[in-house]
Amino acid sequence: MKNTATALLLLALQIVFALCTLFWAFYVLMTMLMADQIEDISSLQTVSMVAIWLFPLAYIGTAVASWILYHKRKFKAAAWIGLIPVLWVFPFFGFFE
Repeated sequence: MKNTATALLLLALQIVFALCTLFWAFYVLMTMLMADQIEDISSLQTVSMVAIWLFPLAYIGTAVASWILYHKRKFKAAAWIGLIPVLWVFPFFGFFE
């Protein structure tokens, strides 16, 4: 029998991350404006700009990986892998400023 709690967690996380892509679109527009002001390629702004652009790849990759792990009955690993995009969502709400 599959773990319904893990399935509901993965589904809820993916809905939240899908809604966060709306904020992501706004941030991408802002990073394009930020790119004009970057003088040093190793600056924190450059790193944050690249991290912001990678959110959809992380979201899609972890969603696929977590469901594969879920179907292989590795529920704990699936939950932890599903939580990786939280690292991108926290800055949207100002937790890492």
